[in-house]
Amino acid sequence: MKAQFQRFVEGIVRQTDCNLAEREDLYEELLSHLEDSFAEHRKQGYSGEEATRIVMTNFGDGSEIGKQLQHAMYPYRREMLLVLSVVSLLFAYGVYLGQLFLAGDAHIPWLVMAVLSSSALLYVTVRPVTSLNRRLWMNGLLVIHLFVFFYGLLLAAYLERPFSTILTFVAALLMLLTIILVYRTTIYDFPSDRQALKKDAKRLHFINITTGILIVFLTLFFLWAFLLFASGLSPAFLWFLLPIGVWILSYAIQMHLLAEQKRRWSYAIAFIQIGALLAGLVFWLWSM
Repeated sequence: MKAQFQRFVEGIVRQTDCNLAEREDLYEELLSHLEDSFAEHRKQGYSGEEATRIVMTNFGDGSEIGKQLQHAMYPYRREMLLVLSVVSLLFAYGVYLGQLFLAGDAHIPWLVMAVLSSSALLYVTVRPVTSLNRRLWMNGLLVIHLFVFFYGLLLAAYLERPFSTILTFVAALLMLLTIILVYRTTIYDFPSDRQALKKDAKRLHFINITTGILIVFLTLFFLWAFLLFASGLSPAFLWFLLPIGVWILSYAIQMHLLAEQKRRWSYAIAFIQIGALLAGLVFWLWSM
């Protein structure tokens, strides 16, 4: 009986996108419910086989229960990831074929990177790896995906119309969906266990992700503009990546201070970061 219940519950839990701790809690809760129901039916005079059959029938279809639990815990998350990974694969092959047949040449290294990042997202969506830190690894994959498809957007923009218009629009939607999933993964789906101040952690994550996106794209824009007029590569180009390094350090310090319950210091650093970004934007616009 117990082995049958265990296999049944394992099949349900396997369909959810929980981390390891959440899976263990869910497994224990469902198994306990089945065993209590079984004991109750045995008290009513049913045999072990009859009680098992009634409990399983009353509990319902395991596949459907797994889907309902996944949807209740992470509404539309898996569907969004499936759309992102599948459409990304189609976009990657579309850009590659467009370059090959319209321009006569194609960026094979970009195709490889695009297919690898999209396939990795598809794999962790279909078969979640519970032993990994979901937030860290999923966000890492999403950020890599964002950079790869930003370059894909630039490649698509150089194709002939109307292909360039269609593919650029698709790339923009893919990047928007990726950014939404980064926000969602960090703020709602997989909150950190280290943070006791949950609401403050959500606010700081939102501030840092937003400023981080602006800093990364502005940094890459200036680097791209500088490379257009540079005569060759130089180690001095690495100075352009300094704002990204400062942002990562500032983000880590804020979350560490918040974990130590030093909320005012965390917000103070966040506001300094926002002020520095706004000052840089005003200076850039003023000098144009």
